[in-house]
Amino acid sequence: MSTPWLIELMAAPAALGFALLFNVPPKALWMCGILAVSGHAARKLVLTMDGDIVFGTLLAALLIGIVAELWADRHNQPGVIYAISAAIPMIPGKSMYQSVQALLGIATMAAEDDGTALLIAAGVHGVKAIMIVLALAFGIAAPLLLLPKRSK
Repeated sequence: MSTPWLIELMAAPAALGFALLFNVPPKALWMCGILAVSGHAARKLVLTMDGDIVFGTLLAALLIGIVAELWADRHNQPGVIYAISAAIPMIPGKSMYQSVQALLGIATMAAEDDGTALLIAAGVHGVKAIMIVLALAFGIAAPLLLLPKRSK
């Protein structure tokens, strides 16, 4: 019996891989995995309630950013070490791939063919990918701007 929520657990190994790549301290690795799973679960919850993927990604990134900052404040570490590695698995690879695939379809078609549908598909998928990346950036950066600054 498989559950659609099982895929959310796969965000943890991806986040841990990026955390290791970015030399995150070993004590902080488990928190990166927890943040990745909770961010993916928050986005999946919005999508199951018929929400938009961009809005879901923004809420997930806000959750990741706020928890990362609060956790980092307690442990005297920069919050970005938790937030970035947890958010990277939410990069919209599928939308980027579909956009490039449509553009390649235009590049390989004959001159007399109509490429309007491919051009529209490339634009739609490209804009969706850009919006998701912007939602990730704004969601992670918002807590840095809104939460009170830590004293040194």
